[in-house]
Amino acid sequence: MLKLSGVIRWSALLAASLFAASLQAKPYKAAEIYSKQTYKYGRYEVRMKVAKGSGVLSTFFTYKNGSEIGNTFWEEIDIEVFGKNNATQWQSNVIIGSSRPTTKTEGLHTASASLGDGYHTYVLEWTPSYVAWYVDGGQVRRITGGQFVTSLTSNQDIRFNVWAANIAEWVGAFDPNILPVYQFVNYIEYKPYSASTNSFTTNGSWRDDFNSFDTNRWNKANWTFTENYADFDTNNVVVKDGTLVLALTREGATGFNGTVPSDGGTTPAPSVFIEAESFNEVGGSVTVSGGAVGYIDAGEWMKYNNINIPATGTYKVEYRVASALTTAQFTLDKNGVGLGTISVPNTGGWGTYATISHDVSLTAGVQSLAIYANSGGFNIDWIKLTKI
Repeated sequence: MLKLSGVIRWSALLAASLFAASLQAKPYKAAEIYSKQTYKYGRYEVRMKVAKGSGVLSTFFTYKNGSEIGNTFWEEIDIEVFGKNNATQWQSNVIIGSSRPTTKTEGLHTASASLGDGYHTYVLEWTPSYVAWYVDGGQVRRITGGQFVTSLTSNQDIRFNVWAANIAEWVGAFDPNILPVYQFVNYIEYKPYSASTNSFTTNGSWRDDFNSFDTNRWNKANWTFTENYADFDTNNVVVKDGTLVLALTREGATGFNGTVPSDGGTTPAPSVFIEAESFNEVGGSVTVSGGAVGYIDAGEWMKYNNINIPATGTYKVEYRVASALTTAQFTLDKNGVGLGTISVPNTGGWGTYATISHDVSLTAGVQSLAIYANSGGFNIDWIKLTKI
């Protein structure tokens, strides 16, 4: 099992809820749903308002069924929002491995404001080459290559839950006087990954706005595990006013009869993220190393086919670059037409990266984009296009 400071971690045990069991006689009741189908590479977008309170977790994650059994190879990808500290912190994680404790890569992230005061958009992107996490349109973490990407080979189901952990060192001490607390989910949207286009596609995609509880898509959990102060109770899964409500309550006070908080936020601007090394064609002898393209000389280029621009308009195009020179310059090209030229500053060295940007006009649809080096001497890690 996973351990932190000598205590068994929830991420490994959450799936151990599959050890089965009927409801235990615990004084508190939590909630979990899990998908009937399993999914693999894709873009998972979730809009939710999390619960606040020490000891409480609101989560969205993918999990390979049966991972907890014996020495089965574990596969799991997590978004775990802590209720402690006014719900300003959350954790990204990938869990793998046949041995126990399993192998994990935890990232702790702090938001500028409480994630429990309103709805926020969380995105998990999972492809054969990377796993990335976003909040409200901004990338928070990305793992490119390595065991935490290449070992994720199985389909996984999709899960949401809210619960109370008895691991104070991790989530804070639980105070039952805060109950009831709730996690509100506005929607979830899934877009499969297409290897042929190296992009996320609408073919096979789906979205659940929770206008009802879709029993063809979801199951409700009815189990518990040692590290959970609560049982998962099906009565604490409620759909109301186009919102999935997951409740954490006392026994005998299950369900939700209140007013669902309105989602007054805006949808993040459409964006496209391209890893520089994912080019389909190349001119010259560039070198790919450490997830970046380097040794780019004048006249060399990288072409990215089948880039789906989601809407017509002006885009802020950001590039993560490094250079030890002041003369490097390149042009962004679309289908053979230059869109804009940008100079690369001296970032302080070949391994010191900075983000530069310019604005370009793009039309909606699938097209080819390319980076053409007018003058060489720079490395590039990624490209991000965001509609403004």
